[in-house]
Amino acid sequence: MALTKPQKKFILNNYKVLTIKELSDKLRIKETDVGEYLRQNKKKPLVSVDELKNNSALRNEREKTIELSDEIKTKKENIGIIKILKENWKFLLCVSLGILVLYFNALGGDFVSDDYASISQNPNVGNINVMFAGGNTAVLTNYFINMLFGSTVPIAYHVVSVLLFITFVWVAFVAIMLVFNEVWLSRIMILLFAVLPVHVESVSWISGRIYLLISLWVMLGFISFLYFLRNNNWKYLLSMIVFFTLGFVTDKPRPFALFLIIGLYLIYKKVNLKQFKIFRHWPVLIGMIIIAGLIAWPNVMTRINSVNSGYNSSGSIFYNPFFQYPTAMAKYLQLLFIPMDLTLYHTMYTIPVWLNWFILLTYITAVIYFYFKDKRIFFALVFIFAGTAPSMAPVKVSWLVAERYVFLGSLGFCLFLALCFERIRKKNLYVSVILLAVLMSFYSIRTFMRNIDWQTNHNLWVNTVQVSPNSHNAWNNIGDDYDKLKQYDNAIKGFTQSTVVKPDYADAYHNRANIFYKTGQLELARDSYNTALRYSPTLFQTYFSLVQIDMMQKRYDLAFEHAQAVVKIQPNIAQSHYVFGVVLAQVGQLDGAVKELTYATQIDPTFKPASDLLKNIKSQLK
Repeated sequence: MALTKPQKKFILNNYKVLTIKELSDKLRIKETDVGEYLRQNKKKPLVSVDELKNNSALRNEREKTIELSDEIKTKKENIGIIKILKENWKFLLCVSLGILVLYFNALGGDFVSDDYASISQNPNVGNINVMFAGGNTAVLTNYFINMLFGSTVPIAYHVVSVLLFITFVWVAFVAIMLVFNEVWLSRIMILLFAVLPVHVESVSWISGRIYLLISLWVMLGFISFLYFLRNNNWKYLLSMIVFFTLGFVTDKPRPFALFLIIGLYLIYKKVNLKQFKIFRHWPVLIGMIIIAGLIAWPNVMTRINSVNSGYNSSGSIFYNPFFQYPTAMAKYLQLLFIPMDLTLYHTMYTIPVWLNWFILLTYITAVIYFYFKDKRIFFALVFIFAGTAPSMAPVKVSWLVAERYVFLGSLGFCLFLALCFERIRKKNLYVSVILLAVLMSFYSIRTFMRNIDWQTNHNLWVNTVQVSPNSHNAWNNIGDDYDKLKQYDNAIKGFTQSTVVKPDYADAYHNRANIFYKTGQLELARDSYNTALRYSPTLFQTYFSLVQIDMMQKRYDLAFEHAQAVVKIQPNIAQSHYVFGVVLAQVGQLDGAVKELTYATQIDPTFKPASDLLKNIKSQLK
């Protein structure tokens, strides 16, 4: 590798007092390059510090050189946020404009998937008491956007997501500069991060915004901790706790990535925490962590029950770690390196088990190797895991793999690529530029195309069933989408395929029955509803639907049986008693109807159908 003039000057000025290894470490070049340059200039290198035993002048010069280089290094490490932004704002502004162009085709996207329940069909989206109740920052942003633009304008929600992504890019750049203070490295990392296709799920999907916010709070907390280490000022530790809290109220498990990243940094820098007074009271700190854990536990259990309830239940709340970690890590690395099979539901794990283990063991080996060889690469590789680990807990707080889970961890992947490009650059600048341009072009095109998948609900589910044909959820959702499009034949095919993939999936049978009902195929609807109840006897919505068919076919005995089942399953819902009252009135049991309708009005005094029917029956009894 060709040495620069400053490198050559440093070698010639210090070869008498620093060994070849020390020179290469300080210049971050190969020892062979240093040795070759000294041979070319016929200079004899210092082989060992022992050679300076009898030369006090050179020993003093060596000490001054090391002290000066350490002082320069310290000043370099103490670069501040303001200086970083002043020197790099133009670059970051260009990256921001590039992101706006790259995600421009996402801005016009519709509400899709979970967006309906959380925004457009959420009756509480404008209710300040409900939306502020938990302090969830993702929910709060929806409230404020709704307050300004309403819940029917998806572009406003998309713009906020893209702006949050840009904000995170600026924050991530500052954080990596504070850790490494290497402008070229940090810029290449951010360029790659800005175009990484795996980010589309978090940026283009409105409901994926929560992962942008969690990652933002984690990185701001990390920056606060870096400033605490630098200044030994408790106010920075307090700000770190505030940012962690903002992340925690937004999502329970994933903000704990902050402590994993902090631990990684302490290992990377070999920081001795004993020098900080606050850490001398470690029993108190551990006690605080335990108390925080106890407070968090109910919320964590709520999340576990949410993920493992209904038809996602597998009989255990724990993953098999011998399957989970090799499979998840191999899949995440594949999605980062080769982002071709991007999908909302990752269920196609086609890589053989032995290959998953090989990839995981190779990753672990690389982490151990670079811990001793190059700690920057060690930091990058471990960051991938640290940022993703809370979503990979052996307790099922998350799905096995999801692109949005690796948003924060992908920062480590981009740092790893940037370090690889740095090595190539030292050998051949032009080759590194060409390879970087090719990779960024590929990633940009893939990101642009992936945005199209998220533009409409139909695009999303068509892509999902194509990439994950063994996902019963995907087939059920595409059936629901075809229902909305009034393509009933395709809807039936979608729901049927869902039951083929998962024969005991009651929701799909119920949804297919709804289509049969809409198209007047009542016996097929009844058969499908009954199949749903066979697999889920407490699916009360199915009983409601069966009552409708029973009444239409004047099979009042079945109507009575199904309505009675509804009341038994859902006794605290006004509609249950209303339906039972309707059936009783139809068969002439008016006193019983009055009783049920009275219950309905007591449960919900605003339920007008029940109150109107009750008045009508009472007037008949007079």
